[in-house]
Amino acid sequence: MRSLHYFQTAIPSLTILFMILGCSSLNVGSYPLLPAVFLIPIYYWLVFRPNWLPLWSLFGIGLFYDGLIGNEYCFSCLLLMGSSYLGQHVRPLLNPNRFLLIWGGFSIYSLGYMIFYSSLNSGSLPLSISWIYGLILYPLVAWALSHIHLRLQPYA
Repeated sequence: MRSLHYFQTAIPSLTILFMILGCSSLNVGSYPLLPAVFLIPIYYWLVFRPNWLPLWSLFGIGLFYDGLIGNEYCFSCLLLMGSSYLGQHVRPLLNPNRFLLIWGGFSIYSLGYMIFYSSLNSGSLPLSISWIYGLILYPLVAWALSHIHLRLQPYA
């Protein structure tokens, strides 16, 4: 039973890594899908199951992302860990039964992340287009994550 718990807590990290690997080379036109698209599963798990996404996991994901993209190490780690802290305070305000409210929360969360990311990474237009891609793809990715979440819910 304990191994099932470890597997269950690894699922959010695996979905985030899957999004990073799946979207790392995808571009629409000359604009990348990352970093806004991998924020979708992070936001989803921080809203619905924050205990399944611990800080050490976000630190590892940030290191992996920085190494893959070529950013300075711990750049994304600090942003992701800060978003986890912010997520703890915003979570009580969100109602899981109101999708538009959660989508609006994601738009504000991802906009703040992208502003910090672009100010520290000196990229504005491609990152703003990436933010728009994240907003457009949020319902599809959140739908897939909700199915994973519902399948794991009886074992929680």
